[in-house]
Amino acid sequence: MKKFLTPFFLIVMLAALVAGCSSNNSTTAGLKVELTGLTRAGDGGTRVAWRVVNPNVISYIVAQVRLRVYVDGVLIGTVTERDPLAVPAQSHADRASPLVSAGSDAERKLAAASAAGAGAYRLESAVLVQLYGDITDKSNLIATGTVPVTTK
Repeated sequence: MKKFLTPFFLIVMLAALVAGCSSNNSTTAGLKVELTGLTRAGDGGTRVAWRVVNPNVISYIVAQVRLRVYVDGVLIGTVTERDPLAVPAQSHADRASPLVSAGSDAERKLAAASAAGAGAYRLESAVLVQLYGDITDKSNLIATGTVPVTTK
């Protein structure tokens, strides 16, 4: 009986070890995208200052980012950034991009936030990270906070 139980226990222990070591987490777990500022220009355009925060011990190349920007609960527009962005390990990288407006309601909400000097934001991000050669990892992230809104 002992000869039968020993291999059985070894198989069970090996299965538990493999299950404990495997993970369903994304390779890019911990990455965050945050808004750092909204600037309205005199010509009617808006620039979005944003940052990718990397708390991990490896650097990443962010190949593409798509942002949906909400201020005070209203979608004010989108940003699509296709220029690669290097994000160092345990650091962050900043970028400013033009905002594609979501329409007249968005413009009114942005004007009100500019008059107040800030607004509560929600940022929905789709981030494509280049890992090795053509291998990529896509993450959908959500961030909230308060962002300064200025006019030039």
